[in-house]
Amino acid sequence: MSCPCCKDARDWPGTVAARTYTPACLWCGARYIRLLPKQGGISGRPLTNPETAEWRRKVLADWMAHGHSEAELRALAKGEALPLAPELLEQPRKRGG
Repeated sequence: MSCPCCKDARDWPGTVAARTYTPACLWCGARYIRLLPKQGGISGRPLTNPETAEWRRKVLADWMAHGHSEAELRALAKGEALPLAPELLEQPRKRGG
């Protein structure tokens, strides 16, 4: 199964549902890092550059604590496309097998 947070971000971009992230998902971490300046802080006001940098460091630390690679997170966050976990195709069930 694909990440439910990535599915929400894919299905409802720009909504509150799309702003959820799970540390178990590499793509959620990259998306969170990438969208931080656009989302604003907890107060909803835009973040300053030092605040954004500090928050990104905290997100990196959280995701790395869950076993993700800092280099992969940074590369996905800098990519052209919005980081989303790949959708898994359902395999058709074999009959009688």
